[in-house]
Amino acid sequence: MSNDIQTSDSQFAAEFNPDVSVEKIAGIYADALIGAVDNNLAQVKEILDEYAQMIQSALDKFPQFEKILGSRLIPAEEKAGIIERTLGGALSQVLLNFFRVLARHERLDCIRAIYAELWKKYDKLAGRIPVVITTAAPIAQDVVDKIAQDLRNFFAGDLLITCKVDPNQIGGLVVRVGDTIYDGSVATQLENIRRNIVKNYAPKQ
Repeated sequence: MSNDIQTSDSQFAAEFNPDVSVEKIAGIYADALIGAVDNNLAQVKEILDEYAQMIQSALDKFPQFEKILGSRLIPAEEKAGIIERTLGGALSQVLLNFFRVLARHERLDCIRAIYAELWKKYDKLAGRIPVVITTAAPIAQDVVDKIAQDLRNFFAGDLLITCKVDPNQIGGLVVRVGDTIYDGSVATQLENIRRNIVKNYAPKQ
C-alpha cells in the first residue's frame, strides 16, 4: 500500500479551469485517494469510515473550522499547519497526507464533495449500483419492487434502491440508474426502462 497521494499535473491543472465542476474535481481527488490504497475494497471502506468520522466530529460540530479550511484568505501553508495541529493525532497517515495535498492545492473547500465521490467510487468497486426512483407522490412498495426486479434482470450487481418524492415533478416517475436517467409516464415507464436497458446495457454476444 502506498501512503502517497498522486495525480498527474494535467489533472491538477484542471482545478483552475473555471469550466471544471466541483464534482469533477472531487472525482479526481477521490481517485487519487483510492489509488493510495491500491484500490483495495476493504481499505477504501476503512478510509470512508474514518473520513465520515472526521466530518462528523470536526466539520459538523465546528462550522467555523470548516469555513477556515475553505477560506482563500488563509495561506495554504497555514491551513496545512492547522490540519497537522488539529487532526494529526486523529487521522491515519493516508488520510492525513491526503488533507495535506488538499491544503497545498487550495481544495479543502471540497472535503464534502470528495467524500460523496468516494462513496460513488466505492459502490462501483463493490459492484453496487445506486438506483434513485423519483415520483411526484409516494408510490406503493409493489411498484418499487416491480421496477427493482425489472432492473435486476439486466444488471449484474447489488441494486441500492432509494425513493424520493418531488412535488414539483409533473406526473410519471424518473428512475436514475447510476448516471443514466430514464423518464416516462407511469403507464409506459417500465417498458421504456426495459427497452433502454436492453439497448444500452445488454451484454454483447
